[in-house]
Order: sequence, then C-alpha cells, then structure tokens
Amino acid sequence: MSKLEKIIVICGQTAVGKTSLSLQLAKGFAGEIISADSRQIYRNLNIGTDKVSKSLRKGIPHHLIDIKNPDEKYTAGDFVRDADKIIEEIIDRGKMPFVVGGTGFYIKALLEGLCDIPPSDPQIRKLIENEIATRGSIAIYEELEKVDPVAAKRVHPNNERRIVHYLEVFRATGKPISEFWQAQKKKKRYDYFVIYLTLDRDKLYRRINDRVDQMITTGLISEVQHLLDMGFTKDLPGMNTLGYVEILDYINGETDREEAVKLIKQHMRNYAKRQYTWFSKINSDLTIYTDNLNLSIIKNQIETFIGD
Repeated sequence: MSKLEKIIVICGQTAVGKTSLSLQLAKGFAGEIISADSRQIYRNLNIGTDKVSKSLRKGIPHHLIDIKNPDEKYTAGDFVRDADKIIEEIIDRGKMPFVVGGTGFYIKALLEGLCDIPPSDPQIRKLIENEIATRGSIAIYEELEKVDPVAAKRVHPNNERRIVHYLEVFRATGKPISEFWQAQKKKKRYDYFVIYLTLDRDKLYRRINDRVDQMITTGLISEVQHLLDMGFTKDLPGMNTLGYVEILDYINGETDREEAVKLIKQHMRNYAKRQYTWFSKINSDLTIYTDNLNLSIIKNQIETFIGD
C-alpha cells in the first residue's frame, strides 16, 4: 500500500476565524491554501462570501477561488477532482497543502470519498419538478418523509433542489438515498491533520451579526446590483447564496432593507447551526476555541504530524 500524502485541514463555522489562522499557518509552514468553500468559487461574489482579499493572499498561493461564473454549476465531485490535482502539484513543489473552508460536504468528500450514487436522470427530475409546480413543495417533502425518513430529517422542507435529488434517486433505483449513504465505505484518501475551529454559539452568533453589518457597510447591496447589471439572475447557482438571495429580494421590492439585513443574519446563524452538525461527523485531531487560541500549541502539533 502506497503511503498517503499529508495535508492539513482547517474547518469550522462561518465567521469563526478560519482565514486568519490559515494565513498564519500557511506562512509558517511554507504552505499553499486550497479553499473548501462552495461560494468563494464564484467570481464577483466577494463581500457576501467574505472572500479573502487579494492583498492578504499575496505571497501565499490560494486555489479554487474565483474559478466559476455565477451561472456555472460546481459539485462536490468537481471539488474532489480539482483539489486532488492541486494537492499533487503543491506537494511536487515541496510545499504543504492546507485545505481551508466551511463547506463540510466538500471536506468530507475529499477525506473519505463520495457515495456511489447513480447518475442523475433528467426525465425523473423533470417529472418531480412538475409535481412540485402542481402539488406544492410540502406535498413532495411529505412523500420524501414516507419513502426516506432519514434523508427527510437532513433537509429543510423548503430546499426543493435537495428534495428533488433525494426523490429522484429513490424513483430511479427503488432504494432510498440514505441506504447509499449507509453503504458507503469510508476510505482514508489522505494522511490528514484536521484542525476544527469553533466558538460557543452565543459568541459565534454575535460575530455573524457583526459580519453582516460590516458586509452592508462595505457595499454588499452595490455588489448584488452589479451582478444583476452583468445579467446574472436570482435562479442561477452562484446567486443562490446567503446574503445575495435576501438582497435580491430587497432590490426587487419584495422586502425592505431592514428586513433583508435581519433575514441575512438569521439565515447565516441557521447555516452555522447546520455546520456544527456537519463538522461533528468529521473526526478532528485538534479542536480549538478561537477566543482561546494558542498558536504555539497548534504549530507544535503540526510539526509533530509533519515529522511522523
């Protein structure tokens, strides 16, 4: 069996402080950073995704940022394929790969591989989408609850895209998607050291609220308007992003500014709550509360990991 390549993973909830730590560690360990953020892949989505600025990236190569336009799809499979190639290139340069982000599904797929789920069936998917249009999303969600209660618990009743996918798998195969999840054989694809950053929820939620206020102050509304002026519409993959959806509703007159900001904060807190659940499934080697961060301890543990 060939020796697995070493990588360092920094993960955690939105606004917890991943960027700051990753820059310090990548600089200290001659590293390059691979973004595991499903929103930072999109060009021109900068403020609302809290994308690391080009000035901060200076001297530390960053990968998988600004690689797609908002009208392009990008899957976890695409991420694994691209990240694998970049990790190999980084190691060939004698550098250390740092995988950094809050998209738990991307990280889990990179570390353990993806489920062997049959490819999408456009005809079945279209049929379910038509049923949503006639019967409503709640009726379709209730159908999912009957055929796959495990999957139903993992998706919000308003998340039509995910519900359609889960039902599509069931109708195409006769097996619930949760059965494919359970059958997945975990395969360690890298020799990884996982640093999980977290905070007590009240503290994190205050950070999220402050971040949203800062996004509004620094021009999130203008950024969304610019995307509209470029021809990107609400239904596109990149535009279905926290912060952008709510501002689009405000620009379209469906809500007022105060309500839009309130909703962004609420939805980001909800997202952080889901991230807590996601990262509880990933075995971390080091859990750090960022309000009590000891950089020397982190560096010592990384040095031990690299030296093994």
